Formats: sequence, C-alpha cells, structure tokens
Amino acid sequence: MKRFNWLPVGLVALCLIVTPLAGCVAKCEYRDFSSPSELQDWLLKNNVSEQTDTTTADRWYSKALQIQEDALKEGYIVSADYDYDKETALYMVYCVTIIDGDIWYWDPETDEPYVNYSLGKVK
Repeated sequence: MKRFNWLPVGLVALCLIVTPLAGCVAKCEYRDFSSPSELQDWLLKNNVSEQTDTTTADRWYSKALQIQEDALKEGYIVSADYDYDKETALYMVYCVTIIDGDIWYWDPETDEPYVNYSLGKVK
C-alpha cells in the first residue's frame, strides 16, 4: 500500500493562498485624510448622504458602515461608531477619522464634518 504525503500538497496550497494575500497587503496602504478639505471633497463625492434619511438605528448604522467600506476601498481610514444612552433611550451614529492628529466626526447622513479638540492630539 502506497502512502500519500500531504506535505507537498499542503505547501502548494499554502503558496496559492499566501501569494495573492501578500500582493494585496502590499497594495493596501491605508491612510488618514491629509486635510479637512480632502475629507470634505471626499464626502461630497460619496453618495451615502444623498440617500433617503433613515428612521431606525440599524439603517443609520448601515450608512456609517457603507461610508467606512467606501473609504477603505479608496485607502482611507474611517470608523463607524454607535452610542446608546440607556437612561434617555437616545442613540447616536457617526463616522470618525483622524486628520493631523485631530478627531473629526460627522453624521453619515450629512457631509458636514466637525473637529473635536477636547482630547487634544490623539496621534
């Protein structure tokens, strides 16, 4: 009875997986926006804020996630955040990015970013 050696097969499979991933990592260099005007220009081109306003937190958060995905496709770092205050039963959804160490945030249904200096430079 012949014994099958899985080592060569495993190495070939590993190479087929790792090679494309290594190429992707080399091409995917994510960065912060270089200036408030670069962020503003990007938001004006992005069409998420032109969609119909939402009435539920899950749809609102879905818009923030869509902005995050759109930004990543273009190499930018954007976070989607969701906050809920149990006492007031109010929720807030917003997108966040860093520009020159400052925190910038905006409602995913608008194209109006604001800077938050309260924490100082974070980066």
